[in-house]
Amino acid sequence: LPIEHIRSFDMDPECEPIADMINENYVFKEWRFKAFTKDANQLDYAEKPDIVINTSCEHFDSMDWFNNIPKGTLIALQSNNLEHDNEHTNSIIDLNEMSSKYSLTDIIYQDVLNFKYVDKEFTRFLIIGNK
Repeated sequence: LPIEHIRSFDMDPECEPIADMINENYVFKEWRFKAFTKDANQLDYAEKPDIVINTSCEHFDSMDWFNNIPKGTLIALQSNNLEHDNEHTNSIIDLNEMSSKYSLTDIIYQDVLNFKYVDKEFTRFLIIGNK
């Protein structure tokens, strides 16, 4: 894909150097990739991004991060149905609930992937569409 810049945001400060190291090939190319320690709920979209990707919607207590994304933005969202605990505070039951919660004007793709481990089972949900 012809990607100019990727920006990664995580509240955990330990993630920033790890993400930059994993994506080092893009870091040295005029910072095409850069990780930041920042709360996604506080992002200011002064410039509309081409796409916003959230691979862990179940970790967000509020909808601020979603509500702040400009209308018309392409969005890829993942969540799961893991039990509510300290990390999974916003789990969903199925794709219908996810579609209702994150109302997108145009669904381009959606999918479900089931995981079965020795100690747990859960389902991950994916929706890609325009806000």
